[in-house]
Parts: sequence; structure tokens; C-alpha cells
Amino acid sequence: MNKIIYLIGSILLIVVIEGCNPLDKENLTAISNIDVITNSEIAEAYVNNIYANLMPGFDVNQGQDSDEAMKVMGAGTISDYLTGQITADSYYYYPYDVIRNVNIFLKLMEEDASFDQDIIDRLTGEALFWRAWAYFKMIRAYGGVPLILKAESPTDEEAVFVPRATTSNCFEQIIVDLDDAMGLLPSPSGNGRIDKGAAMAFKGRVLLFRASPQFNRNNNLDLWQAAYDANKAAVNYLNGQGKGLLEDFSKIWVEEMNKEVIMVTRYSYPEATNGMTQVCIMPLKYGESGCAGGNQPSLELVNSFPMKDGSKWDPNAMDYSALHQDRDDRFYATIIYNGAAPYLKAMFGVENMWTYYYNKDGDPSTGINGKEVRADFFESYESRSSFYSNKMVDPNIDASNKENGEIDWIEIRYAEVIMNLAEAANEIDETNEALDILYQLRERANIEPGQNGKYGITATAKEEIRQTIMDERFVEFAFETKRFWDLRRWRIYKSRMEGLEGSVKHGLRIEWDGSTDERPKGLEDMDEIWDMFSVNVTEDIEIINMLEEDNYSFFGLPSTYLERNSKLEQNNTWGGTFNPLD
Repeated sequence: MNKIIYLIGSILLIVVIEGCNPLDKENLTAISNIDVITNSEIAEAYVNNIYANLMPGFDVNQGQDSDEAMKVMGAGTISDYLTGQITADSYYYYPYDVIRNVNIFLKLMEEDASFDQDIIDRLTGEALFWRAWAYFKMIRAYGGVPLILKAESPTDEEAVFVPRATTSNCFEQIIVDLDDAMGLLPSPSGNGRIDKGAAMAFKGRVLLFRASPQFNRNNNLDLWQAAYDANKAAVNYLNGQGKGLLEDFSKIWVEEMNKEVIMVTRYSYPEATNGMTQVCIMPLKYGESGCAGGNQPSLELVNSFPMKDGSKWDPNAMDYSALHQDRDDRFYATIIYNGAAPYLKAMFGVENMWTYYYNKDGDPSTGINGKEVRADFFESYESRSSFYSNKMVDPNIDASNKENGEIDWIEIRYAEVIMNLAEAANEIDETNEALDILYQLRERANIEPGQNGKYGITATAKEEIRQTIMDERFVEFAFETKRFWDLRRWRIYKSRMEGLEGSVKHGLRIEWDGSTDERPKGLEDMDEIWDMFSVNVTEDIEIINMLEEDNYSFFGLPSTYLERNSKLEQNNTWGGTFNPLD
């Protein structure tokens, strides 16, 4: 088998095989148990369908649920999470149909499979991983859920309609599944399938959540020790497999299967279009679609990137017109700012990314300060913040092939594993180890070490290092769908969002102060004209006014789930009796 392409969110499975295709069936759901237990390629196709339903991908809108991104221009309201509009019916994730398929497969492999044992072990390990994955995603949202570990008949109500297990029991089962999977999975192979390294890294993520304030209200240090041990084991194993930080941060997403990649969803045109929806993170000027400008970086995110010397950006003392100067490498690999160098195929050799306003009609009464037209000229879908995202963008995409991107989605990369280790290390007073990891990340970002070799980090006490880790995760993993979940697990979602200045996210309005005829519209050097712009801070369209933190720590179970199973209890933070902290 050459390559498998997983179409996320679909039951469609495409298998590309050299020569004849043993899966020449019109409907894979019609495959019998005999097929699965006697034909390894059919068994693999069964597991591939589990991949297709559970494999993660890019969410272009999640940045708007936190402080990462502004609301897309033209949309009428900010996220319901930030306006107190969520209800128990707001978050849906309940993949028991896929879990049932996993359970069926595990039973068949355990009892009846008759092909090569190495293939049985690998596929069993992959299935166990995905069961752990599905349960973890439910637990981080709701707390404990029904634990169904056998392929029961749907008509057996006693077996299928069961009450919620405690959150602790669910975590225990996830770890059992992952430990079992780790004993069966092969070492990393670079083909995109789940391997031992991915399982070990994911176990470290799971136990980090378990130890975090969302679940660990009394700061039980034994939970932090378990998280430390799991992540330490994962780092040591991955190091032995040649994994590590890729030297050039900007190439993490464009250099396929590089050494930083631990768990990945792969895409390849024409077998599958890009599930990361390239067009939705491109400016409308270059994508020519109504879906444009997603993940528009907020000023809060832009300000969080360190300077080249490791110091913090100070908006009270520094000039926003020169915000692009002397930042760390992650800034340029993540943020597209006014005057940024070409980063899309249509721009190469033609123009930089210009997001300023200028006076087009010569009338000083139109617009603001006489400046009424944006250089990217689409009033409905321009960036509200004046920034665009550079991360995960395929540089070879333009309007003619905007749906054909081939950027892989990296769900877990090496940097996350060592950052998870750093966070746990700090909590068990291994502060030097935590700081050393921060130094590694900043060195990779080409931040200057300084005379003391601390790369601008001044934190020494546990609380200070904890905040430094939070800040570093913000910039390191921007738009990698981690920030929203981090704020929840730290239980600072409400305080962080409502604590923004004016309880609102911010952007910039940038105006060209020169003549219209002389305005930059090509490859002009921004460093030579930065002082020809006036810059003012702007606000998002609505003030943030959230519910209580408890409503975000654990979402409510949607009514459709409760109606389906009379034995389910609603969370006590949503009017029910179930305690998700048990």
C-alpha cells in the first residue's frame, strides 16, 4: 500500500493500492466479519474508516473563541462563548457509533483473526489509540461519560444505556488503552499512521489535562508527577527515534514529515482536497471566495511575540508602525502584517501584503481622516485586525487551485511534548528542567541568548515560570487549536478574556500618510517607509461578557444525548446532579 488519505468527517475511504484492489466492493459497510478476520487488507480498511471519522484537522474558526483572533469582517457577532450565549446544547461531541466500531474490531482481532500477528497487533494498537482519543475528547468537554468497552447489541438497553462513569474512571481507562496500544504499535515510520511515539505523546497530553486545574482543583502533586513521568518517557523515546525541534520554525508546516512531526493528518491532491480549507485563511483578494480571512490575528496575539532580544513588546513605549521590526522568528512565520513580504503564489514577484487605508477619491470628508479604502480593497471580508495568518498556509495556492492545498495537519509536534514536560516539571519543582525547555524553544526562534544565556526570560519562582510557560504556549502554538483548551484547563478562560483592556479584543487601523499616487502597492521595503503610516488601536465588534468559569470548565450534555439515555445525569454546573470532578 502506497498512501492512505483520510477525509475528515466523512465515511468515505479512499485506498490507493498498487496493482489489483482486494477491496473492490461497492459498500465497505457490507463487509462481513469473515472478511475482516481473514483478509488483512480488509481489516486495515476497517481501521482506516475509524481514522476517517476520528482523525483531527484544522478549525479555521476556533481562534475566534479565544484571544488569538478577531471576528471575520462582515460577520455580525463574536463567538457565543464570549458573549454568555452558550447553553447545554452548544457543544456536541459524542462519537459512540465510532467507539462501537472500535469495540467490534477489537473483539474480532482478539478472538478470530487469522492473518499475520504483526498486522493484528498494529491494527489493534491503532484501534485502542482511537478509543482513548474519542473518550478523551468527550472527557475534556463534559467530564465523565458512559464507558462502553464491548460491542453490545444496540437492542440490549441494559448494556448500551448505562450511566456516566466517574471522570477518574474514564481517565484510568484511557491510560489502560494507551498503555496497551503502546505495547502493540511500531516505532515511528513516517507514513502518517498512529505509532508508539504518537501514543506516548498523547498519553502525556492526557495526563497533563488530568493534572491541570480543570480537573485537579486541590493541586494534587501526584497527578503532576504522573504527567511529568509520561511526558519524560515520551521525550526520551522520541529523542531515541531521531525526533526533535526542527531548526527552522517557518518550515514546520511546509516540510512534510519533518523530525518535529509526531501525529499528523496527511493530505495529497488530487486524492483528497485540503481539510485545512486554505481559502478561508487567505485574504479575499487572493482567494476570490466568500470564505476568507479566517484566523485574523488579534493585537493581543501579535503583542505576545517576544522581541529579538527576548524582551516583551511594550505597546506603551513602542511604535505600532514598526511592530514588525526585531521580533522573534515565530512572529514572521505566524503573522502577516502591513507590508509583509509575499507569502502566496499570486503575490510572488508582484506585491507585499498591504492592509492600510488611503484616500482614493481625494475627498477629505470620506472615511476616517479622509482615508476610506483599504489596500486589500474588500470591505466585507478584509481583516478586521489588519493582520492575516501565515501559519499553515500553502505558498503554492492561488485562486485557481485554492481548494487543492497539500499542507498536512500536525496534531502533535515535538515542541508540544517538551512544553507539556516543562509545565509538569515546574509544578513538581523541577524548575531548571522547565526553564531549559523554554530556552530551547527560544533558541530555535533565533532569540538572542543574552549575557546570562536566558533568552530574555526573567522568571525564577514557580508562579512566574508557570506564567512564562502559558505565554510561550500562546505564541508557539498560535492557531494550532490549543489556546481555547488551554484556557479552559487552566481555568482562566473568563478572567483572561474579560480582563482584556475594555473587555474586548483589539486590532489596528493603519493609514497611509503620503499621497495617493505614491502609496506602496508593490514590493516596497516596509523598513524604509514604516514611518509614513499612522496607526491606531481598534476594537472588535462586541464587548466580552462571559458566563461563570464553571460553565466553561465542563460543558453541559446536550439535550439530545440526555433524551437518548434516561440514565444520563446533567453536569451540576448546568443544573444537573453529576459531579465531573469525581
